[in-house]
Amino acid sequence: MHDTDASAAATFADRYQSVLVPVIFEPWAEEMVRRADPQPGEHILDLACGTGVVTRRLLAQAVRPGRLAAVDHSADMLAVAGRLSPAAEPPVEWIEADAARLPFADDSFDLALCQQALQFFPDRAAALSDLHRVLKPTGRAIFCVQRDLAVNPMLAAQASALETCVGPEAGAAVRAICGLPQADVLQRLFAAAGFRDIRIDSVSLTLSHPNARAFAAGAMGGMHTGDKLSGLSETRIEQAIEAFLAALGPCYDGTAMTFPHVSHVVEARA
Repeated sequence: MHDTDASAAATFADRYQSVLVPVIFEPWAEEMVRRADPQPGEHILDLACGTGVVTRRLLAQAVRPGRLAAVDHSADMLAVAGRLSPAAEPPVEWIEADAARLPFADDSFDLALCQQALQFFPDRAAALSDLHRVLKPTGRAIFCVQRDLAVNPMLAAQASALETCVGPEAGAAVRAICGLPQADVLQRLFAAAGFRDIRIDSVSLTLSHPNARAFAAGAMGGMHTGDKLSGLSETRIEQAIEAFLAALGPCYDGTAMTFPHVSHVVEARA
């Protein structure tokens, strides 16, 4: 990777953290950690940790883990995560690795959490199988996986605006965020990997941003799948933002946006 490319990627990770994490991923991290109910001394894995929001939520708990490892395939995301996370004892292990080839011994962890990443794994079955391997026989996993566009108006508005103003590939990138919406498919994936006591809940959080226009510009430039507005003229960017705001419908009051964000939360035992 050239230095200029690395700089661009780092800028994207920073933008992802500043725009998307406070609005979307912090509330979901709180929900996931609440459900996980981590116990003192547990060995915990934050899988596909991104910029570390779940890890930071875990560190904010009054429960000291025996081990806390955070894995992601992106060195740039890990760099932001390491910079933002407080000092901890024991120290957080920030590890660059493929979710399907985790660099841990069998039976290493009591608890694994994975927020909005399973739908992006190139080999979901292999990733879940390897996660099962590194969990202890009594271990548990908590996953959050986006539901479909029909119940997620903010993402539907993004998909529509980007498809119209940028092109079909940009719209498809938003649809990929909702690329694993079926509870029955999730059930089969976890069961095939060896998990048991699988529970899948559809959970809706009401999320908001005080400046929908600012969020639109940042969100479409800081998506999971990369910047979709770079290279466009200012006119085309403004058209995309206006299309997004129009598509929000009643979720937009002319200034702020308030919207449901609906995901499946999977809880399973190893």
